[in-house]
Amino acid sequence: MMYLTPQKRALGAVFERASRPLTPPEICEEARKELPTLGLATVYRAIKQFLAEGQIRAVEVPGAAPHYESAARHHHHFFVCCECKRLFDLIGCVRGVQSLAPQGFRVRQHEIVLYGECAACANQEGAL
Repeated sequence: MMYLTPQKRALGAVFERASRPLTPPEICEEARKELPTLGLATVYRAIKQFLAEGQIRAVEVPGAAPHYESAARHHHHFFVCCECKRLFDLIGCVRGVQSLAPQGFRVRQHEIVLYGECAACANQEGAL
């Protein structure tokens, strides 16, 4: 039986309630609401273990730092804010992806990433 430390419990809760993929510093910031002394090194160690156990998955998108999310989340795509560099989930999936492939090719999986400014950054830009 594996012993669940307070740190891992807090970090696991962060992944469960996250509405978007998070970077290690964001994960640490959220978990510090429960455990104020939590260190970033502990977060990285936990991420490594959670990945090995299949509890979370890495979300690697060109132009963005590595983000992590619960492995229980369903298939989805992402929006990358070019200003704040945060990743957001897109709702739904593009239909007809197979029709985009050349004739005779078979699509096994796909990833779609949109780039732009999130609502908060777009509002700041408009205020300048």
